[in-house]
Amino acid sequence: MVRRPRLIAQVALLGVLALLVLPSSGSALLSPIPIFLTANGPSPLVQTVPAGLWPIWVNQDTATHTVTFAEGCSIQVAPGDRGQCTSGMSLAVGNHPYTVDGTTQASVVVTPMGRRVSLGAKTHEIRRGSELLLHGRLEIATLSPPAFDGPRQPVVVLARPDRHHPFHRIAVVNAKPHRVTQLPAFSSWKLRIRPRARTIYIVEANSQPASGQYWQRAWSKSFTVHVGR
Repeated sequence: MVRRPRLIAQVALLGVLALLVLPSSGSALLSPIPIFLTANGPSPLVQTVPAGLWPIWVNQDTATHTVTFAEGCSIQVAPGDRGQCTSGMSLAVGNHPYTVDGTTQASVVVTPMGRRVSLGAKTHEIRRGSELLLHGRLEIATLSPPAFDGPRQPVVVLARPDRHHPFHRIAVVNAKPHRVTQLPAFSSWKLRIRPRARTIYIVEANSQPASGQYWQRAWSKSFTVHVGR
């Protein structure tokens, strides 16, 4: 039997962690965001969760209930028990409708998790013909699949001569994951440039897994490089 106050406390704690830390393997199954099955139907009817934080169904009724998603996953939850419907589910951003006992209509709305990308360099001033190393970090909110130690994620480096011109892409760089023993974890990226004139740079992170969207689109602050003689 799952006690409601304890579940609510767990959800509150996980909500804080989701804003502060970064992904872990198999995280889609770790977060007990509850939907309660009652004699009057599921509560709430519409549950909003960040990508990767899939809910559990807690049966507070005296009868067994069946949760069936339009995407194909179906589970039965006995009285006093709980269950999680993840088999065959995309868990990506969007609306995921389901029914309880084939009648009551409900849904899980998945929203994108946070993401940050930074841009910097040793100096804003270089001599013409000199090389400069741009670098930064990519941070992704925790509990979002795929695992952080999976494929490297690309960031896009863009540039323009001044604010009157649009940014154009100059490179796509893979951010290399760092394995650390304390949070926040991060990936780092680097790019060597040799600008011929004053240039404004910015970095975009907008890659997503093939299964759908999980993260927000992120932009770094701009970084201006002045080129002297």
